[in-house]
Amino acid sequence: MSIATDPLAGSDLARVPLPDDVYGFGWAEIRYLLGRHATESSRMTVASLGFDAAPTDELVGAAGVASLLARGLAQPEGDHAVSRGEAAVLETVFARAKRWSGISVRDGDTGDLMVVIEDGDIIALLQPRSLGTWFVGLTDAVDRPAEVLARAVEQLRAAHGGTSRFAIETRTLEGSVGTRYFRPDASGWTVADERDAQPRPVADGLERELAQLLPGAPA
Repeated sequence: MSIATDPLAGSDLARVPLPDDVYGFGWAEIRYLLGRHATESSRMTVASLGFDAAPTDELVGAAGVASLLARGLAQPEGDHAVSRGEAAVLETVFARAKRWSGISVRDGDTGDLMVVIEDGDIIALLQPRSLGTWFVGLTDAVDRPAEVLARAVEQLRAAHGGTSRFAIETRTLEGSVGTRYFRPDASGWTVADERDAQPRPVADGLERELAQLLPGAPA
């Protein structure tokens, strides 16, 4: 049997295929990577991902690193472990982040969330999924952050339909730098600066509108 063969193929336990350039992480793995550094950026990342109220005991960290080791995303180094591959990239983004953009989606009683984190070299896009898992996308298109953000919004729109409402907030280490409220319509999008304000048409395209939320691009 080829080592590339999925032994679970055809069963109810078959592995879930992920899109290209999207990686799956477990809750404990994310918690472990968030705790690897004690920088101002990592603290902001903890809050942006909603992990500020999460348990931080040793068992959580042990579970996270054990899972990364088992998946080849960490390697032992003495009595510690060093992250590898996409886990190492994500750890670095968490520790060095300069800008955080939260995209929340509401469609009736359902919702979704994506957090876009930039550190100047990589943009990481994180989505919480079922049972404590996270989908993580990584791109080096750091010179086109508004384009990356617009593409993420359009993908969420495609997944949730044309009646969804989007709230997007961008933060830097200096504080909140912008909030916009978007709704798709027949001609494209409308936008408002406040939740209950009268929306206006997005005349120059979603990417240009989002670029106004992204001052101080990471160097």
